Amino acid sequence: MSVPLSIAGFAPPRFDGGSLLYLAATLEAALGNAPAHPLLADPALREPLLSARHLVLWLIDGLGVEPLQALAPRSALASAIRGEVDAVFPSSTSPTLTTLATGHSPAAHAVPEWFLWFDELGAVYRSLPLDPRDRASGKPMVDDATVLYPRRSLTARCARPCFAVLPATIAHSAFSRYAHGGSRRIPFTDETSFIEAITGAIDASRDGCYVYAYVDAFDQAAHEFGAASERAQAIVQRLDRWFERLDALLATRGALLLVASDHGFIDVPAHLRFNLEAFGEIAECLDRPLCGGPRTPFAYVKAGKRDDFAAVVERSLGAHFLAVPSRELVDAGWFGPDAPDPRLFSRIGTHVLLPKTDAYLADLLPGEKRSALVGVHGGMSSAECRVPLIFAGATRA
Repeated sequence: MSVPLSIAGFAPPRFDGGSLLYLAATLEAALGNAPAHPLLADPALREPLLSARHLVLWLIDGLGVEPLQALAPRSALASAIRGEVDAVFPSSTSPTLTTLATGHSPAAHAVPEWFLWFDELGAVYRSLPLDPRDRASGKPMVDDATVLYPRRSLTARCARPCFAVLPATIAHSAFSRYAHGGSRRIPFTDETSFIEAITGAIDASRDGCYVYAYVDAFDQAAHEFGAASERAQAIVQRLDRWFERLDALLATRGALLLVASDHGFIDVPAHLRFNLEAFGEIAECLDRPLCGGPRTPFAYVKAGKRDDFAAVVERSLGAHFLAVPSRELVDAGWFGPDAPDPRLFSRIGTHVLLPKTDAYLADLLPGEKRSALVGVHGGMSSAECRVPLIFAGATRA
C-alpha cells in the first residue's frame, strides 16, 4: 500500500491502520465479506468488532474527539473512548458515509464532497440529497444513486441480517437506499423510536446482525450555531443520555455498541468567513461555481487561466489557501489508496484549495443566501480529523 505524500508542506491525510477507511474494512470483515483494505491495526479496537455476534455502529455526525471533549469532558460518551482514527480527505460527511457504506476510499467511490459537478447531469448537485444546487435549473432529483456512484454497499454483499436506523427525513432517500442496500431501513423521529428500532432489530435477529444508526442533530447545530455553542452542547448532553440507555440495553442483549463520527468541527470567526464575490480576480478564472465544501473548495478553472491560477489565489487569499492541481492530490494518494475511478477527476475540479488557516471560502448562485455557517469541517486540522471510537454494550459479544 502506498503512503500519501506531503504537498507543499501540507501533511497528507492518514490512510493506514488508524484511518476511518480501515474501520470500514474491519466492519466489512465482521460481516463476512472480503475487505479491500487492511483492518484496524490496534487489536483492542479490531478484535471486539470481529467477534461481535450483534454489532451496532452508531455514527453521530460531526462529534469528533475535540468537540466531544470540549463540550462534555465528563460525559459517559467521553469516558468510554477507547481509541481514535483519522477522517478521510476531505474531512466531510459525504466521503465518509460513502466510505463506511462501501469499504472503499473516496478515490474509488467517487463521492469526494458535498457539492459535486456531475458530467452525467451537466450540473452541480448536492451529493447526498442528490438534488440540483440551482433550484431554478429545472434539473430533476436523482432517484437511483447507482447511476452516479460506482461501488456497491458492503451490506448488499453480505449474508448477515443488516439494519439501518435513520432519521425519518432521509430514511428512504436515494442515497440511503444506495448506501444501505441489503439492509432493512428503519426511520426514527425521537429517542424512543431510535432506541426501539435498534433493540428491536437485535431481538428479531437471533443468530446475530449488524445495525447502522445515524444521528445528524449535532452536525446541524454546529453548522448553524457553532461547535462550541450552548445549542451544540445541549444536543451532546441529550445524546449522552441516549448512549447511557442504549449501553445498558445492549449489554443485556450481548450486543456490542461502537459509537463513532465522520469528522470533527472548527468554529470560524467572522473575519475568516470569505465569499468569492469579494475576490473578483479568482472568480474571473472560474467557469463553474466552486464545488466541494467551503473548507476545501474544488475550483473549475478556465483552460487559459490554469497556469496562473495558483498565483492568482496566492495574491488574493494566499494567507489562507493554497491552490493545488487536483490530479496532484489524486496521484499523491490524498483521496485514498484505491485506484481512482475515472469519474473522480471531473468531480474534483482542476484545482483544490487547501486551507492554511481556519478560514472558509463560499460562493453564491443567483437566489442563494449568503453563507451563515459558523461551524465547518473539511480541512486537515486535528479538530476536524480526529474521530473517536467509543465502545459500550457487551465488550465481547
